[in-house]
Amino acid sequence: MRGKEARVTTRHRVLLVDDDEQIRHEHGRMLVAADYDCALAARCSEARGLLAQSQFSLAVCELRVAGESGVDLTREIASDHPATAVLIASAEDDPLIAEIALDSGACGYLVKPLTRNELLIGVANALYRRRSEQQNDLLLQRLEHAVKERAGDVRAAIEGMRASQDETVHRLSRAVEMRDVKTGGQIEQIGEISAYLAARLGLPPDRVDMLRIASPMHDVGKVGIADRILLKPGNLTEQERAEMERHTQIGFELLSSSSSDLLAMAAGIALTHHERFDGSGYPRGLAGEEIPLEGRIVAVADVFDALMSDRVYRSAFPLQEVLEVMRQGRGTHFDPVVLDLLLSDVDAVLRLGNRTEPERQGP
Repeated sequence: MRGKEARVTTRHRVLLVDDDEQIRHEHGRMLVAADYDCALAARCSEARGLLAQSQFSLAVCELRVAGESGVDLTREIASDHPATAVLIASAEDDPLIAEIALDSGACGYLVKPLTRNELLIGVANALYRRRSEQQNDLLLQRLEHAVKERAGDVRAAIEGMRASQDETVHRLSRAVEMRDVKTGGQIEQIGEISAYLAARLGLPPDRVDMLRIASPMHDVGKVGIADRILLKPGNLTEQERAEMERHTQIGFELLSSSSSDLLAMAAGIALTHHERFDGSGYPRGLAGEEIPLEGRIVAVADVFDALMSDRVYRSAFPLQEVLEVMRQGRGTHFDPVVLDLLLSDVDAVLRLGNRTEPERQGP
């Protein structure tokens, strides 16, 4: 009957492993309120028992649980329960420890205490990453079969894998939009401007297309920056600024170590889009052609689009002011060749987003 059709929904089952009872139950309440099905474990042995009895989509595990290693438990889950993604949560904000956790098979490393947004975004990203990995594994299996059976099916299998990667990029970019109010609606614009500049530079069409998809990932590392810094309405302190700048390295770590050429390009862009042509940028102080071409292109596209866009704390700048700011950065902030291509045909760049010059306020 109309209006009474059966709806089938699948709730993700999440295992929380933490010896702190208050945190364990608090995180459990947050996830249940977000429509996850949760089980709680205070010890690794208890977690192993639950994993043996039931299938979980995700385990959120403390770095140290009642004297046992959460990293060791992560390795066991990766080996014995490969369909279960793992997030490590710890009060230790140490990049070396985070790297060890990620190397053990974890999909992410969260620093406690966690806000509701940090927990839910971390869980959603881990689940999406594991689902994408499983989909890609399935597509690769299908591709191998197609190669053996019918050479004509190879192209379709490759295109299916590429579509899955494109969707991964889009969703991760949207995850940044959810947290950073300064980037709303910006990601597609940067992709189009970057691709336009790459084509003007004479890059091959496949590389131009890859850059269009990869460049919106430039700020994905902001998912690892605390809300109190990312959403702070005023100026950042020196210490907060240093923490914010870590988003380049975080983004690189999230996207690197992949066999995908697309994600490899996105990782390089995430790491280098804040480098400056004169060597005064971050995180590595690269200069000139030490900066990958994709990073130099996105640096121009990112700043141009930011200045042309409304923000919660200001309106878009008039076009002539935007162009003057860009010209002042020629050879210091920006690669002169890339910048000159944008300045030589601003109208075409504006048309990419159906933009017109922002109207001036007042006389």
